[in-house]
Amino acid sequence: MKNAFRIGLLGLLLLWGKAVSAQDLAFLSALEDVPLMAGLSEATDEIVYFDTPAGRIVEAYAVGTVTKSSILSYYKESLPSLGWQASSTTSFKREGEYLSLFISMDGKDATVRFALSPNAK
Repeated sequence: MKNAFRIGLLGLLLLWGKAVSAQDLAFLSALEDVPLMAGLSEATDEIVYFDTPAGRIVEAYAVGTVTKSSILSYYKESLPSLGWQASSTTSFKREGEYLSLFISMDGKDATVRFALSPNAK
């Protein structure tokens, strides 16, 4: 399943006319179906992961010198191609899961917190 998402994203990027190889695509290690935007680096020592009867709860972080608008634009464009439906500019739903992005800026440095939880029914 993970490879199918990567292949789909690669195909979408190629359709957009961008020359991208499979090695250029990166995904969050704890959220293998959420891409890591170029310019961001995952803070792997900050990952929180729980499996619950209701579903998984994951918190992951990425940092980099990118703008808030570029982060919002990237995830607005890339997540729907991976099956995520936008609920707002920073939240997405898919298959019983809810993904929220929290972006904080410190000067030119951005921190993105990815919070995944079971979808409230």
